[in-house]
Amino acid sequence: MKTIGIIAEFNPFHKGHEHIIREAREHFGAESVIVVMSGDYVQRGEPAVIDKYARTRMALTAGADIVLELPVAFATGSAQYFARGAVSALLHTGVTDGILFGSESGEIPGTEAGNRDSSAADDLHTGNFTPMDERLSPNDLLAAEYIKAIQYFNADITPLTIPRKAVSHTDDLPKDGFASASAIRRMLTGASADITDDPSCISAADRSESIKEFIPSYAPDILRAYLADKKTLSPDRFSDMLFSSLIRERSKGFADYFDIFPDLSDKICGKLEAYKGFTSFIDALKSKDITYSHLSRALLHILLNIKKDDVEILRSKYDYCPWLRILGLNRESTLPSILRSSAGCSIISRLADAKDVLDADASALLEKDIAASDLYCHAADKKGGFVSEYRRGIVVIS
Repeated sequence: MKTIGIIAEFNPFHKGHEHIIREAREHFGAESVIVVMSGDYVQRGEPAVIDKYARTRMALTAGADIVLELPVAFATGSAQYFARGAVSALLHTGVTDGILFGSESGEIPGTEAGNRDSSAADDLHTGNFTPMDERLSPNDLLAAEYIKAIQYFNADITPLTIPRKAVSHTDDLPKDGFASASAIRRMLTGASADITDDPSCISAADRSESIKEFIPSYAPDILRAYLADKKTLSPDRFSDMLFSSLIRERSKGFADYFDIFPDLSDKICGKLEAYKGFTSFIDALKSKDITYSHLSRALLHILLNIKKDDVEILRSKYDYCPWLRILGLNRESTLPSILRSSAGCSIISRLADAKDVLDADASALLEKDIAASDLYCHAADKKGGFVSEYRRGIVVIS
């Protein structure tokens, strides 16, 4: 394998993530490693605990050559959309030979071949979402979706897997020096650090120290520098902003938004008087036929103004890949320069240049990604402001 792609959230980056990047080179012989990573929001329908730039720096330090940002509509979509968006990005690099992912079993899940007449487009409007196979862990479910996406695009990309290290995706307790991302998030945020205006009750140094055993040796310094200026985030940080969006839109309903069908739109309108916050509203809406994660994604799409028509344009006009946006790169790698000639779509490294290479539809979609990141930065900034995405340079290490 000359170039291996890794699809990830790194929320947050830990030793298991470092292990998979290392295995891409040591076990599978990759000369280059491309990471396609969720930006400031993740597939569960939540803000990432720390921002995409800090997570990018950790991934590059671990050995990735380049980190590309998955558009927010796919980063916050169901497993099928998440996988198709990420696989399409790797396909459009023009150089990806294999996709490496962790799985509980260490084996490639068997799936039926996908096809380009999939019902995904209909699902946008009807709410008839593919049910999750309850026998599969979250990682194996995504692995199956990656393989189906490779088949859907008829891509000449080989699926590769290694077993997850020591702990499963949802394990609450560390084991043998490893901890799941969800366990690390709880340790990192502490009991109340993610919902108070000033989480000074737990210092940046203390929070970094609490997870030091479970993250790579270089990560605590990156984390301490981040936490000195930024807050860790949870959905409830966005409660007031979401309520404002819900009140403003309630007269016309929410069925135009991604992941929301008419019955759910009616339910959101009918339950508004019970609204007390982002997560408590999810609990108020939850029922046996709709998952917590689906509801969280739906509400996040209202907040971020992500509509079904946006996703339909991404799917039908751009084949799930409107651009390749670089979040960070290793200066010593030859891969970034190779991508300039091999990529099957526009590469964005400076947002100020995007309008010169994107058409009107792609530019409008990119503006939604930029607005989503600006909202995140505002919520995370301890001084209550933000630095615009237009002023954020890519992460470069050497």
